[in-house]
Amino acid sequence: MDCVHFGFDIYILRIMKVAVPSISAQLTEDQIFKSINDNYSQITKVWFNFQMDWMQRSYNSFKDHDKYLIVVYLVHKTLKFYSNNFIKLDFDTYYSKNLLEIPNFNIINISRELNITKETARRKILELEKLGAIRRSRKKIILNRNVFQFQRPNKSMFEASNLLSKLTETLYKNGDMNKKISSKNIEIYMRKNFTHCWKLFFDMQIPLILNWKKFFNDIETWHIWGIIATQKSFINNSATFNREKFIKDTFKETTGGINAMSISDLTGIPRATVVRKINTLLNRKLISVDNKKLYSPKKTYVKNVNDTHKLNTLLLVSFFCNIINLVQSN
Repeated sequence: MDCVHFGFDIYILRIMKVAVPSISAQLTEDQIFKSINDNYSQITKVWFNFQMDWMQRSYNSFKDHDKYLIVVYLVHKTLKFYSNNFIKLDFDTYYSKNLLEIPNFNIINISRELNITKETARRKILELEKLGAIRRSRKKIILNRNVFQFQRPNKSMFEASNLLSKLTETLYKNGDMNKKISSKNIEIYMRKNFTHCWKLFFDMQIPLILNWKKFFNDIETWHIWGIIATQKSFINNSATFNREKFIKDTFKETTGGINAMSISDLTGIPRATVVRKINTLLNRKLISVDNKKLYSPKKTYVKNVNDTHKLNTLLLVSFFCNIINLVQSN
């Protein structure tokens, strides 16, 4: 009986000329992972640039990564609410209202889910209130978009679309896709289905940042280490390497690197803070310094870094897989 109903449903869809996505055309996470892993040094150059640009913009918003992450966490709650209730808003409609209401506001949840103490969470919330970015009303919190226009992810969406398009080129060359998808078409789809697509982005981005925070103890330290590692790997790597070879080459101990002033320029973090965090990284033997005061990654704890890196690659794979399949089905 079920088979008869299924066949009848397909018949009705054909009469109505409804486009039915091909199940066989859907990509698997294994295919995405293999494509990224085999061409890691090429794909990751685009990804690292995207991630470090995102981190710089997030820090510059409040000069504080944790404050920005709290705002992102609150925005993510609204996006999950829309998704759970099968509501999809396009980019312009979502940003047409200046005030965004988040119900069931709870500092304890923010503390637990963002891995910050209750005292720190409470202090950051008060500071955001003083800036006018948020306003509390009983158990609700109101985000004021007039204060943080930075939350419109125009550049992030453009860069994410370029990254996804580049990945489809690799998948096409590997025979996993019938055609590559242009960055323009990906961006159009993401803007049209903004609340769902950006919910998927935050599903990836928030735990990714928290995984690195767990290893480095705070987000600023990871941000600084990320710039040091990025500069080293991009300077030394021009060939196509898989993920394991890329990690090994990045941690190859050689002379050269990047100085504290350049790190400050690239992160937006004040030089004094950069120097303080660099000293922490040196004490933990996570970076090394040469006689020219140039910093580069150190092999100490490379397994721990690699484990976190692989965990975050899986988060990235899930995001890529979801978005590419959605665009293909459109």
